Amino acid sequence: MLHIWMGRANTGKSARVLEQIRERGVPALLLAPEHASHAAELDLCRFCGPEASRYAEVLSLRLLASRVLALTGGLTDVPLDAGGKLLMMQLALQEVAGQLDVYARPSRKAPFLEELVELCGELIACQVQPEDLGDALPFLEGMSAGKIKDLSLIYAAYLGHLRRDGRDRRDLMERLLENLEKSGYAAGKDVYLDGFTYFTAQELDLIAILLRVSRSVTVTLLGDGGSWEIFQQGIQTRDRLIRLASACGRQCRLEVLPAPAPQTALEHLSSHFFGPMVPWEGAETPVSLYRADSIFHETEYAAAEILSLVRTGRYRFRDIAVTARDLDSYSAAIENVFERYGVPVYLSRRSDILEKPVLSLLAGALDAVSGGYEYEDMFRYLKTGLGGLTDDECDRLENYVIQWDIHGAMWVRDEDWTANPAGWREGFTPEEEAALADINALRRRVGGPLGRLAAGLKDRPGARGKLEVLWAFLEELHLADQLEGRTARLEELGELQRAAEYAQLWELLCGVMDQFAEILEDAPLDTEEFARLLKLVLTQYDVGTIPVSLDQVQASQITRNDRHRIKVLFLLGANDHVLPAVQTSQGLLNREDREQLRREGIELAPSGLDLFHIELQNLYAALAQPTDRLVVTWPAADLNGSPLRPSFVVGRIKTLLPAVWEGVDLGTGLTARAPAPGAGGRRAGRSPLALFRGGPPVERLPGGHGPGGVHAPGTPLPGGRGEPLWPQLPHERQPHRQDQLLPLRLLPPIRPPGPGAGPRGV
Repeated sequence: MLHIWMGRANTGKSARVLEQIRERGVPALLLAPEHASHAAELDLCRFCGPEASRYAEVLSLRLLASRVLALTGGLTDVPLDAGGKLLMMQLALQEVAGQLDVYARPSRKAPFLEELVELCGELIACQVQPEDLGDALPFLEGMSAGKIKDLSLIYAAYLGHLRRDGRDRRDLMERLLENLEKSGYAAGKDVYLDGFTYFTAQELDLIAILLRVSRSVTVTLLGDGGSWEIFQQGIQTRDRLIRLASACGRQCRLEVLPAPAPQTALEHLSSHFFGPMVPWEGAETPVSLYRADSIFHETEYAAAEILSLVRTGRYRFRDIAVTARDLDSYSAAIENVFERYGVPVYLSRRSDILEKPVLSLLAGALDAVSGGYEYEDMFRYLKTGLGGLTDDECDRLENYVIQWDIHGAMWVRDEDWTANPAGWREGFTPEEEAALADINALRRRVGGPLGRLAAGLKDRPGARGKLEVLWAFLEELHLADQLEGRTARLEELGELQRAAEYAQLWELLCGVMDQFAEILEDAPLDTEEFARLLKLVLTQYDVGTIPVSLDQVQASQITRNDRHRIKVLFLLGANDHVLPAVQTSQGLLNREDREQLRREGIELAPSGLDLFHIELQNLYAALAQPTDRLVVTWPAADLNGSPLRPSFVVGRIKTLLPAVWEGVDLGTGLTARAPAPGAGGRRAGRSPLALFRGGPPVERLPGGHGPGGVHAPGTPLPGGRGEPLWPQLPHERQPHRQDQLLPLRLLPPIRPPGPGAGPRGV
């Protein structure tokens, strides 16, 4: 039987799933999106107790496929990952290049290949076959016909390569559908799907199989039955599920969970944000708005507020979350500022593998041996710290190379370098001879492995042979041991997230080389083409981690939000055209192409207005998350100084919550920051009002949480009687630590105020 539970945020859908799992006590399977599976597993353990693992488990669809294939066989097959798919697409494109019209001169660059791989992945997920595209061709008009014709040829060639030589290189989802029923893995279980926005055709087929083999299937959807337009995606999914149950001969029970009447300002905000604009009548609200002058100062404000909340003793770091629509723009500032303020944070993102030293080493070495040992390639390789030299040795060698303009084969010749490290002069002093001998020893340590790599790549024409040479080069550098040691050092320093990323790099690199050998086998390649293809494959990989500590602030992009309740939420970057995001690129198929295919019965993934509704749905889910407090911030200018406008979110919050506290950066050097640990950071970050001891006490700004340097528009500046703005904090009694000084803005000079006057500079 199929159960559909539909309701707005905070109607208890997820809690009801956990409650039913606990009460029934029968084998249960909870399926969640990849980014929310870790949080769902924690919730299951907390709600159902330590014995939950005896009868229930939380899986993502990818992990479910791994479990099923472990039972039925096929797990040892090398499935194509992102890099393998890109390489396979290039082979397919070369095969049909002569038959193409619109893409008659196909690009070999990564962005174009990535768009092709993404489109083919969408067609596979929507179960569209090349012949379906061919059948639609006579009914297509304009440029769409030419594009679809070319894409159908590329798609057919790509699918052909997936099954080449009788091998099964299909993705895990296809093999899951083929093996789930015969595996018996879901037989007799209660299956729950929680947190999904919509389902692709493949996922609907998965639900159909689950309906046949499992005890029951329950799906939760975000929506209210049809009153809000942003829930149209949920309504469409509901209708598809009802038709699916009917086609499978299974009963379907739909239940719309009623939304409770709002009791707090936060509940009123989430209930009316996309509905009737009814103002909240309360005098105070737990919502703050803050306009900073830059992203960095916006992040500083968030860190200061987080410290202030934790120091009250009412909150732990794990009770606080930070989210943004464009987290990439904030990740560097969050890492820097939160570390300086001593706020532990977990950034829920996937790091580009090319940013890691191990891949920079590999790319630099290949570029060096294929490009003539130029300065940039050599020191990109050496400055990773994994090429066999310490930082000091690398600096000495670099100074000599720059001084004497050394490049090319001079790095790998048998003859020593003879130029004087001290420059143009006659003769050598004993110190200069020792320095030259040291430089030549360093050059031999560097040139030896690279010379053997270059010779091996030249002697072995096939792709597999070149990979064996590259593997020998990495073993000569003891790269696996170096990565293990670097991981251990990061763990000792407490940088657990970076340590977890480094722990994945060696295995990921081995996987890249396996994919390369699996696809190209002994195809003849010269060194330059081998280096280009391997670097092209490496661009497709990233690394992700799960939280490495229980007491951390969670920072995630709003699209990867797990939608679990949190006590305090900071929503950063609430700017126009950012929140919600405007979809500027639609890939290889534009809106007109997709609309023509839809008229011919070919349904693809959501696009256009559907994607915009999903954006609004993610925004709604974020606003409904906090239970105690919501802080919305935005910068007034970008990194180039161009002015930015606030999002419509800010105006709606002001309308719904007239008493909302609103702060602005004064722009006079008065910082909106709580003091960071350490003497320098403590003094630089504190408000001048708090630095003055002995003057009249100042009043707390409206809302009770406005730090120094923040002025609420329409209210007088602090200076009357009342509670001190910054009380004595426990960390002020800690010893000074010079390593925690912050490069903050200088404050204006502080002078004692005269009678009835506030401090100067305010």
